[in-house]
Amino acid sequence: MRTDTQTITLPAPPAEVIDFVADPENLPRWAIGFAQKIRQQDGEWVVTTPQGEVAVRIETDRSRGTVDYVMSPAPGVELTAYSRVLPNGDGAELVFTQLQAPDMPDQVFEGQIEALHHELGILANLLAVHCPTG
Repeated sequence: MRTDTQTITLPAPPAEVIDFVADPENLPRWAIGFAQKIRQQDGEWVVTTPQGEVAVRIETDRSRGTVDYVMSPAPGVELTAYSRVLPNGDGAELVFTQLQAPDMPDQVFEGQIEALHHELGILANLLAVHCPTG
């Protein structure tokens, strides 16, 4: 299984980064290639993606700085994207790892890698406005 790990320096303290990325309602603001819309349905978050609807659970451990996105594209199927927020001076580093799903064509995974790179840039810009430092 192929993986992709990307890191970005963010202009906000780690606690504010965790608060922002762990809030499901913020997904369509920064993860624009993945989350077109998000809503709650029967106590679950459901994301409208370009490929259809996906249930998403966000597992956050603030003491470890982790925010993991557990996606269920079909009943009984779970895929996880892992992120960790690390302190870096007055800001933070976000390390984000995604795994190529079984049966996912390489071309699709390459598109996800490119989309994540773009999305992390959007996240940095949003946090620069949302969470000013100094």
